[in-house]
Amino acid sequence: MHKPQSQSQPQRRSPMRATPSLRGADLPLLLSLNVLLEECSVTRAAARLHVSQPALSAQLSRLRQLFGDPLLVPAESGRGLAPSPFALKLHRRLQPALAGLNAAVRFDADDFDPASAVRTFHIVANNTGAAVILPGLARRLLALSNKGLRLTLSAPDGADLAGRLEKGEVDLCFGTACLLPSGLSSRELTTTPYVMVQRAGHPRGAAPVGLEEYCALDHVNVARDSSLHGFMDEQLYRLGHSRHTALAVRDFSAVAATVAHSDLVCTVPAFIAPYDHAGVEVVELGFPFLTYTLCMAWHPNSDGDPGLQWLRAQMQDVMAGSPRAWTPA
Repeated sequence: MHKPQSQSQPQRRSPMRATPSLRGADLPLLLSLNVLLEECSVTRAAARLHVSQPALSAQLSRLRQLFGDPLLVPAESGRGLAPSPFALKLHRRLQPALAGLNAAVRFDADDFDPASAVRTFHIVANNTGAAVILPGLARRLLALSNKGLRLTLSAPDGADLAGRLEKGEVDLCFGTACLLPSGLSSRELTTTPYVMVQRAGHPRGAAPVGLEEYCALDHVNVARDSSLHGFMDEQLYRLGHSRHTALAVRDFSAVAATVAHSDLVCTVPAFIAPYDHAGVEVVELGFPFLTYTLCMAWHPNSDGDPGLQWLRAQMQDVMAGSPRAWTPA
């Protein structure tokens, strides 16, 4: 018969992490912790938080003391840092809590007045999107006479665009639907056919260009990386044809001047064709071809942002009333 366990004998318990005691001064550290765990780099996190690296390192030390965990440890690959197992669990619980705080301080639509607001909107657009949206949007911003409302426009750089949209580093992005990141809210702004730009008085005449004649011409390709091979070449390949590209330029601003003084031709979406340039003429493609659809996209987290609601509405109005969105009959 077993003797009963003595009451004086301590019972063995599994180790438990001490519950941190958060003070009011510690709450801002949670914002820093969220960014640190997203970036896994003190340098990048400090840049996002607009603080010095020593200051953020001090915050990380306080966080490690507060939670009794290293939080960020050397990565197994030997390069950079990685979240500890505890930090991964903490990060999953921290994100919805911060999202709730953001929702709690979100302004109502009436709180954004474009005539007096102080804000800088950040837009990412490809060459086509920039050429179409920027003129009309710039006119609308200037008409407000509000020096505090500003806009930056940059090209897609291949980085984590969806992540930048989620973090609020980018407000809107513009491009073709097939090239936009998944998981975003989007809206089609306009669809237009492709047309060919040639110099006025080109030897071939001004009639619509057929497929065989098109492939026999010397072309200018527009690509941000100045590639001689582009979207048009891929489509022609699917049709069993190819063309000769003699020149590549980075954006559409150089097309009219280049074509006006040579027999080169360039294919562009109709809504950015230089119809008003005296030295060139625009002709239709006389063979079936794909159309170009310009889309606007944003992160679902910004659906309720009144400033971005206003900006998205401006973009729709710009495209609805712009002659550049005209589609030839």
